[in-house]
Amino acid sequence: MFIKSLKVQIRIMCRSKGYRAAFLAVLCYACVSFLWVLSRYWGMDISRIKDANHLVGYSQMNQMWNFFAILYPFLVVLPYSTSYIEEYRNGLVPVYIIRSSRRTYYLTKLGAAFVGGASVIFLPFAMNLLLCNLFLPHNGNTWLGQYQMGNFYRWLTGTNLLYPVEYSKVPFLGVYLYSPFWYNVMYLLFFAAFTGLLGMVVLSLSFWWRKRRILLFLPLFVIQQLLQAWDAWALADAIQNGSVYTHLNLLDYVVPSFESGQNPVLFLAMVVVCLLVIGLSAAYAIQGDLRDVQ
Repeated sequence: MFIKSLKVQIRIMCRSKGYRAAFLAVLCYACVSFLWVLSRYWGMDISRIKDANHLVGYSQMNQMWNFFAILYPFLVVLPYSTSYIEEYRNGLVPVYIIRSSRRTYYLTKLGAAFVGGASVIFLPFAMNLLLCNLFLPHNGNTWLGQYQMGNFYRWLTGTNLLYPVEYSKVPFLGVYLYSPFWYNVMYLLFFAAFTGLLGMVVLSLSFWWRKRRILLFLPLFVIQQLLQAWDAWALADAIQNGSVYTHLNLLDYVVPSFESGQNPVLFLAMVVVCLLVIGLSAAYAIQGDLRDVQ
């Protein structure tokens, strides 16, 4: 029953305008970011072109990334996170509950939100990754300096930093040194899973608030802006006063960014908070009585 209900939710999601709009937006960005790289390096000597795995669209090293990062909080919500409010308004929630159960309905809805968020990121950017590796050179010319040169290693190990951090090395350094391609594949999986998790968080918030779906687009955007402002202040304070710097832009933790000061404990704590919000919201919805039909 659970698997059947999950398939129904995913089928409904794939037909929704929100999912198609989000998928199309990410797909367009993935294609445009690749074409922009091609146009920028067209006719240039191959030794001067950056390595293919440093130009993927979901990397902070791609100069179009900042544009996508602004849209990201809204793209998280579009695939399926507003679906519960729509079904509640249309009186469809009791129908689904009668045909399965409260537990099955809410859990499969969360599962579909995860699949929706993960797929709109993974599929377009997997195509972008393959295009970059097929049509761009693998010459070891990185944004960190020439491969295996002094500046390259100083950047990866964090020995070139002018301010203190708890974790100086680039996360998963061993994977990157083994293969930049598989390093990008690993981060693409992280990015897709993280997006799916955030989609579940936003959907779970709608279990508490069913009035206006437009409000579901605000929490992630506001949190992102606050963390960026806090991060800028923390970096300035570390440079001026020598305080320990912790990178606070959490989106950089799930894409190839090479940002210094990333704290895995902070990121794991954020993931735990997300899971708690999802768990508490699901329990609240499952244990409800007549709220869904009022």
